[in-house]
Amino acid sequence: MNPGAAPAVRVATSAALPDRFGEVRELSGRLATPLSPEDQCVQSMPDASPAKWHLAHTTWFFETVVLCAHAPVYRLFDERYPYLFNSYYVSAGPRHARAARGLLTRPGAAEVTAYRHHVDAAVERLLATADEALLERLAPLMQVGFNHEQQHQELMLTDILHAFGQNPIPPAYD
Repeated sequence: MNPGAAPAVRVATSAALPDRFGEVRELSGRLATPLSPEDQCVQSMPDASPAKWHLAHTTWFFETVVLCAHAPVYRLFDERYPYLFNSYYVSAGPRHARAARGLLTRPGAAEVTAYRHHVDAAVERLLATADEALLERLAPLMQVGFNHEQQHQELMLTDILHAFGQNPIPPAYD
């Protein structure tokens, strides 16, 4: 292995989409496990985001880009969430200001978890019932979603470590 080489990019084939989806989404949940609801709500600087926002935003991505566009019977978990959890996707509509994400005490961490479960179940149903042609159309969108979620996993850790670094008691992440 060449230590200077870029890591291999794992691209999901249409047959592997359900497994890859589960792996990526599960890791985000594991990263949030050591965090209290209060930890998940804090925003230590305008360029950071609360952990629960990262969890909800990546969920919003799958809800908007995959489900709303490709699952005709899907209905939004909450009609307010596109505004709260859109980020910089201007074409997807207006959004809550980035620097004020830490002011969002509602929905709480438990409701964000319920949102994730709702969307995950709907994506899993879509993938399980899609024909090969739809899976082929979904594969590149899902891959973007996986990469996007992995980026937010890194950001979530960076943001929580910055927040913990501001705390005078200093808490440890894990």
